Amino acid sequence: MGALKAEARQVHRQLVPLWRRGTRHGRVLSLDAELGDNLSLYDLVADDVDYLAHTAGGVFQDDRLNRVLRDMNPAERQVVFAYAEGEGTTWTEAAVHAGALDAEAFGERVRRKAKRLAAEQARRAAATASGGDGLRS
Repeated sequence: MGALKAEARQVHRQLVPLWRRGTRHGRVLSLDAELGDNLSLYDLVADDVDYLAHTAGGVFQDDRLNRVLRDMNPAERQVVFAYAEGEGTTWTEAAVHAGALDAEAFGERVRRKAKRLAAEQARRAAATASGGDGLRS
């Protein structure tokens, strides 16, 4: 009888909509949740947000991204853009889309370089914020 009750509780929990139960960090709301004044969460969701929005001259609005891209050659930038825009779900696919000959090796090299450049930039920003000059001693 106990096993049957446990299974019934489990099935019931699976059938309860997410917005009717809690999560570890709070509650999940349906996009249809009313916020008052005929406004729902669906109305607040940004549609077609372009996180890589160009400004004049091909410069991005986020200066951190500009600093990372500045240290890459045009072929590497093309792979990063293809990966970021979803034209490849992996770095290898992004390299194929960008036209790399050895896509697997090139995609992996670009991934490691982008990660290294971002980490170096974060390290320099932290050193500057803590009063250092960001240079290695």
